Amino acid sequence: MKVYIGTSGWFYSWNPQRRLDWYATESGLNAVELNASFYRFPFPNQLKSWAKNGGGLRWAVKVSRLVTHIHRFGPNAFETWKRFYELFAPLDKLVDFYLFQLPPQLDTRARAKIEKFFGKSRLGKRLALEFRNLDWFNAETEKWAQELGITLVSIDAPNFPRTLFNSTGVIYLRMHGRNDWYRHNYTPAELNEISTRIKRLAPVAVYIFFNNDQQMLLNAHQMMKLLYRDAGD
Repeated sequence: MKVYIGTSGWFYSWNPQRRLDWYATESGLNAVELNASFYRFPFPNQLKSWAKNGGGLRWAVKVSRLVTHIHRFGPNAFETWKRFYELFAPLDKLVDFYLFQLPPQLDTRARAKIEKFFGKSRLGKRLALEFRNLDWFNAETEKWAQELGITLVSIDAPNFPRTLFNSTGVIYLRMHGRNDWYRHNYTPAELNEISTRIKRLAPVAVYIFFNNDQQMLLNAHQMMKLLYRDAGD
């Protein structure tokens, strides 16, 4: 099992310089999830800088909310996605996943639109779907994703099932917090329970991104130790 662990972004107080180069060389992590791209398209010079300074990391890139929340995979979504994807060309060889976070209003009735978009995207398992509607959290959804080859994103978050999806042989897990979003400090027992469940599913690879702000670096290191202990490579 290959293990990739990182945080959702790098501009935090635990990063002394708030810079990617420190994260890439000093954090001790081997992956990063870019979230700023959800809110706005980056500038071309930023992409070149990230590719240069983050070349030793594996990346997950959160796709613009214009695609998921405004156009909602409708007729205008794909043209927006094309512009987004072309912009990320300098970084693309480092990107293992493009993360599409669905809005809470989008339930399983959106499957047909997503299937059509997925087919046109040609991303294969690099297309990762994160759900924010309870309608999706069932075995039928995982079977649907397996048949298409879509990577489902698992979430550890308040008021959502802690389902671990393994639709493509890869577990992609986002750690948002337990009692409060983005503020939880995961205990050793909680992290151990999650790592045990992951090992039982025996994925080819696991990607875990901590999105709990001030505790994310500490918790990422703790999880890395738990998973690397038995990873095998």
